[in-house]
Amino acid sequence: MGKRSPAHVLWTEGPAAFSFLVDKHGFTGPHTIEPSGYLQHGGLRYERGRLSVEINVWSGYGPDRGVSTTVWVRERSAYAGLSTLYVALGLGPERDVPEGGGSGHVVRKRIGEQSAALRKVVPHLVDVDPRAPVWRFLPFPV
Repeated sequence: MGKRSPAHVLWTEGPAAFSFLVDKHGFTGPHTIEPSGYLQHGGLRYERGRLSVEINVWSGYGPDRGVSTTVWVRERSAYAGLSTLYVALGLGPERDVPEGGGSGHVVRKRIGEQSAALRKVVPHLVDVDPRAPVWRFLPFPV
């Protein structure tokens, strides 16, 4: 079997790891996020009400690569990274939610780590206040 891209690993193995979003928390998805430009290589999106959860494979202009999970409050165009929410909620240190790495093997590892962290964060996303300092603002990606 040939070498698969990190995005392909996420698209094929991510749905099982993040199935708890659909099965236990009422999200729809996964919806495929197609690559957009040089930095964003593709991902998965789950939606529930005004919330979206995006898991993306990305790269920087140098050797930086990784997998990141972002929670969006769509109508407010507010977002927060999973590690930021994880730490702000007192669930553990930022090192529990690593993002770096780009090989298929590391992407698999990041999928597992981010899925575990997201399982702890999602129950706290019932009454999201996007005015809290952990949220940043950008137009929601369509």
